[in-house]
Amino acid sequence: MADENAAAPDGAADQQTQEAPRLLLHSQFLQDLSFENPNGARSFTQGELSPQVQVSLNVDSRKLGETTYEVALKITADAKQNDEPCFLVEVDYRGVFSLTGAEPNVAQAILMIEGPRTIFPFARRIVADAARDGGFPPLMLEPVDFANIYRRRLAEQTAAGANGGDGEAPASPATE
Repeated sequence: MADENAAAPDGAADQQTQEAPRLLLHSQFLQDLSFENPNGARSFTQGELSPQVQVSLNVDSRKLGETTYEVALKITADAKQNDEPCFLVEVDYRGVFSLTGAEPNVAQAILMIEGPRTIFPFARRIVADAARDGGFPPLMLEPVDFANIYRRRLAEQTAAGANGGDGEAPASPATE
């Protein structure tokens, strides 16, 4: 049997043996959690609860070591009924990842898409439990398209750069 790499054009064998990017989760943790029920018991004496909830997400990452990164997922859920505050949940959930085999131009995309996608289910459960433990129905957040959030962030950065922005990479806020 012939060697498959022998028939490959120059450089193609190198591309085939090059390591594919690998994102590995080492640990995840709750950095901060806040739950507020400003109306206390009055929240439960005003008839049926059907609050309107505004959810916002913020994703960021920072380098901890040569191949180690921290990805932060911040979720804020602000619930109101008849323009009166019902509850406010704020969760800052983080993961420590190692990323190897990624070119610098794709490393940020991997961290900002796959990192939060990996830890989101755990943060989602914390939000649901906090609302439930506060006496409200569990707040079940919809799945999030982190690739779309990342693309919007890039578009905003490009627009800011074209308008004389500082070129600094902002955290990626998103409102669902």
